[in-house]
Amino acid sequence: MLLTSSGCGVGKWGFECRKTAFCNLTAFTTNLRGCQYNSPLLKFCKAQEEKDTAASIKKPVTVSKLKSTNTLLKTEKTHMEKVPRVGVAVFVLRGKTVLLGIRRNSIGDSTYALPGGHLEFGESFEECGARELKEETGLDIEKIEFLTVTNKVFKESPKPAHYVTIFLRAALSDPLQDFQNLEPDKCLGLGWYDWDNLPKPLFWPLEEMVQIGFNPFPSQTD
Repeated sequence: MLLTSSGCGVGKWGFECRKTAFCNLTAFTTNLRGCQYNSPLLKFCKAQEEKDTAASIKKPVTVSKLKSTNTLLKTEKTHMEKVPRVGVAVFVLRGKTVLLGIRRNSIGDSTYALPGGHLEFGESFEECGARELKEETGLDIEKIEFLTVTNKVFKESPKPAHYVTIFLRAALSDPLQDFQNLEPDKCLGLGWYDWDNLPKPLFWPLEEMVQIGFNPFPSQTD
């Protein structure tokens, strides 16, 4: 009989073991130095491991476990919804007028707002502004400049949101080019409006800028 380091005695046809977990295949493979791999002990351990594996696969998923998983998914979704997002809005200037569109959105629905959208991964502010304007209006712009940034939390909206918005100024690449409403599901219509006679109601962030006297047009010294 061979005595292993785990304290188990192994004979030619059987084995004796103290209070050890003798069905752990990995432990016995390590400890059974000198034993034949086709020994009754190894066969027994393999059979027990296969039985335990089959039992774990057949074990039904409980209702409480499903509820716990659903709760975790909802928590992760809520966390994602509460992450601040970065928006880019563009003051497209033509003479003394600015391009505005009527929003179709849960935030600021039916208000007049600047064209723009969400900053995508790897984009500069200028790239985002030019892309969004092209997608929404078909217009090409140049001389894109940074103007200001706002940090707003829309708590009263149906879906509360937190936006950091970058405001840019730009001119038309072709002054004779006119807009097209290429996203009618997001915009009810577009138009050029005189800065001194803007339509109502304005989208809240734009309204606040107007109220504090913000002017997107270049000064005489620019």
